[in-house]
Amino acid sequence: MRRIRGMWGCMAMLAAFSAHAEEGTVYTIDGLVTRALANNAELKAYEAEVLAARGQRTQAGFFKNPEVTVELGGREVRDSENILQGSGTTFSLTVMQTLEFPGKGTLRKAIANKNVEIAELGLAQFRLSLAAQVRLLGYEYLAAASTERAAESVYKQSRAVAEQLGESGDFGARLQLESRLVQASLVELGARIKEASLRSERARTRINALLGRPQSLPIRITSSFAPPTAVFDRSAVILAAQSGSPLLQIRRKELERSARELTATRLDIAPDFAIGPFFSRDVAGDTEQNLGGAISATLPVWDWNIGNIQGARARMAVAEALRVKAEREVEAELLGLIKAYELTRRQIAMIPLGLLGGVQEASALAETQYRNGSIGAQLYLDTQAAYLNSLQTSQDAVLDAWRAVLDIGLLTGGQLETLKGAKR
Repeated sequence: MRRIRGMWGCMAMLAAFSAHAEEGTVYTIDGLVTRALANNAELKAYEAEVLAARGQRTQAGFFKNPEVTVELGGREVRDSENILQGSGTTFSLTVMQTLEFPGKGTLRKAIANKNVEIAELGLAQFRLSLAAQVRLLGYEYLAAASTERAAESVYKQSRAVAEQLGESGDFGARLQLESRLVQASLVELGARIKEASLRSERARTRINALLGRPQSLPIRITSSFAPPTAVFDRSAVILAAQSGSPLLQIRRKELERSARELTATRLDIAPDFAIGPFFSRDVAGDTEQNLGGAISATLPVWDWNIGNIQGARARMAVAEALRVKAEREVEAELLGLIKAYELTRRQIAMIPLGLLGGVQEASALAETQYRNGSIGAQLYLDTQAAYLNSLQTSQDAVLDAWRAVLDIGLLTGGQLETLKGAKR
């Protein structure tokens, strides 16, 4: 009993040590992506689907197993007067190997190959999607944490100012109004802090879930919160999407698979052959033995597989329509994303260099000047609001730019050289 308790104690200590080590881990955005691609549970499901498709491809290459028929029974021989002449046993053995009509096995393997290719493309698409999702969540967490810290700082400043005004012996109308304005601003600041805290918490828990980490663990990200620097050429992006988009490739593979399925359905009416040796032995007074070969085949007399052919033709038409639809939607979405990205970059470029640092300094200066009586409450509150609003707006612009870049990368299969040169 003591050994069991000791074992459980050691396991608990190891778990606690592992959790502590995990808690102290510092990640970059790229590190988060690497961890997610190594430990994500849903990704493992996609990998298993690829293995399953490959298993079906292997199975499609085998011949059907031979069929063995054994007959054993009694035998009587009677003459024309129904007088028993002899009795004994009868035995027969037949081994038949089914041989498919030429082309059927080749088509079955071709269809299985397309299933493998589709599964692999689905895995590649999910890997791109997972990496983009983790990367964006990392930036969202950095933005929310920064907003939360800024709002907390302004809240502490404003609360200290409000407490100082409350302790003042001057109860004039102007001072009372300014005190109430500052106190009222604390309500909005509290809402800002709550909203930013919820955003960072949602990003943290979602990142932990995608990385396969315990939900309660904090996350420490050291990457800088900077906008992407990629520059896109519309023609290059469209060409990259046509050749590299996993979605378009899946649609094309589905169309190719449907074409082979239609051919295979038409070929289903062709007869399969079963051929093999047989042996029989009858003993009833005399012994009679037979040895030879047998062949059997199906004859397409009643069933010409017309319904299945019509269904396969319809599925092929659906696959063709989905391919065309996907090509048009991808092109339209890419053009919209490129336009949104260009406008967002223009918006970010309009922000003066060093503005956020300057506004943050102005926020601290406004507190000092208000305490000294050099400025009024309204200018103090406007300065704090300008600081938080400019921070929030600039962060939203950076996140919008990253969303556009990551979506473009997903639609193009991550093959653009401009994406490789973008800052992470």
